[in-house]
Amino acid sequence: MTRYDGIIVGAGIIGVSIAYHLSRLGYEKLLVVDKGGVASGVTGICPGGIRQQWGTEINCRMAKAAVNFYENINDHLEPDEPIGYKSVGYMYTFHSDEAIENYKKHIELQNRLGIPTEFLTPEEAAKIVPGIDQSAFKVASFCKTDGFVDDAYHVTQSFAEAAKKRGTTIINDEVKQILMEGDRVTGVEMTKRGKIHADFVVNAAGLGAKDLAATAGIDLPISYETRRILYTNRVEKRLIEPLLISFEKGFAAKQLSDGVLYMSYLGESDKKLSMFEFQMKVAEIGMEIFPPLEQVEFRSHADGVYDSTPDHQAIIGDVEGVEGYYQAVGMSGHGFMMAPPIGETLADLIAGNEPSINVQPLHFNRFKENRLLFEPSVV
Repeated sequence: MTRYDGIIVGAGIIGVSIAYHLSRLGYEKLLVVDKGGVASGVTGICPGGIRQQWGTEINCRMAKAAVNFYENINDHLEPDEPIGYKSVGYMYTFHSDEAIENYKKHIELQNRLGIPTEFLTPEEAAKIVPGIDQSAFKVASFCKTDGFVDDAYHVTQSFAEAAKKRGTTIINDEVKQILMEGDRVTGVEMTKRGKIHADFVVNAAGLGAKDLAATAGIDLPISYETRRILYTNRVEKRLIEPLLISFEKGFAAKQLSDGVLYMSYLGESDKKLSMFEFQMKVAEIGMEIFPPLEQVEFRSHADGVYDSTPDHQAIIGDVEGVEGYYQAVGMSGHGFMMAPPIGETLADLIAGNEPSINVQPLHFNRFKENRLLFEPSVV
């Protein structure tokens, strides 16, 4: 009977990043299982932004590490086709004195950690985003080292291929349950292949993580939030390079490398809006902040789902009383941008190494100990 060092359930960006980093630590017999294949879930439609403008120290540290990885991703993964990563920045617009005051402490935190975010006047912001309506906001924040990858699918496939080169096996199958003997995990049972045994199991199953954890008696506090992205026609002219966001207005926009723009309305009421109403809301706010958007047309859309926790933070690490079980779940919409340090950190924890980033604040215990760590900057 085949036995693996470890089984990773989920072949999205988190699962294959964990596999890649474990393989770098010498784990040669790893099995990654996903019922749909690599990047078949929400990872495949991820917009690909990598930002460091967060409101909690743990996220700032992980995002900074992620930027460092993505800036050198071709050296790390050695993909057959180069991955295009661009440091185009993120720009936030602020429309009220209260929002500006609240964000000052975020910039102070980011600057203390070496993240070069700065406040810009509307005139300074217009030099980076020509055409922005300078009268529509009071100040903007900008981090020039925030970046963007157009093709999240290609990135995820490249992580998977890099892991496979070091012995990792990736298969399509559905995991029915985690197998246990007493309080110890012994493997998983799959629909097609039956029972497969391993020394440890990692739950990186994304939207399926809650149901999978339940088979090991673990109740994950995960809920689901819908996000919709609109895509426009291709525009030959470069209208906007940074990712432009207004938290107060609930708006985000970015132009991709091929000229297509994507936009979204981030307000809580989007679940109640019809497609037409949603498009009208995006167009209304978009043109208020950035009038050149009047020349684009909506052509398609993609609906995604966030696997969110009560504090909008991931759950990373082991679970007390369930030996051999690890999890990287509840990404709350920032799994892609945090995937490199999450993969490295969990690999270190499994191997018994001291992680370079202390993710103890994101441990599952925070829920029973009432130590939630609320992230205020969720898009």
